[in-house]
Amino acid sequence: MEDLPPVVLASLQKMDDAQRLTFESTYHRQKVSSKGLMVVLAIIFPIQHFLLGKTGLGIAFWLTGGGFLVWWFIEIFLVSRRVNEYNAAIATNIARDLRLMT
Repeated sequence: MEDLPPVVLASLQKMDDAQRLTFESTYHRQKVSSKGLMVVLAIIFPIQHFLLGKTGLGIAFWLTGGGFLVWWFIEIFLVSRRVNEYNAAIATNIARDLRLMT
């Protein structure tokens, strides 16, 4: 799997085949798969914070007009990293939940 945190990779090695299959299917359903789409959304219609589960940040972004356009410009470059962080958090939570269920 692509760019998973080391803790998740170690956890996957300890799982049996059924658990790995459950992890993979759940992860693929919940992750943000298109960084390009998120960048386009950040440029055209900046709702990326809401899609990444950061509602408070999204509201602050909108109320300040994208930080008077300065934050909006910077966000174009940060959205890819935010997607990676979101996907890593999703993977970690799924792996943790699977370990708790066994």
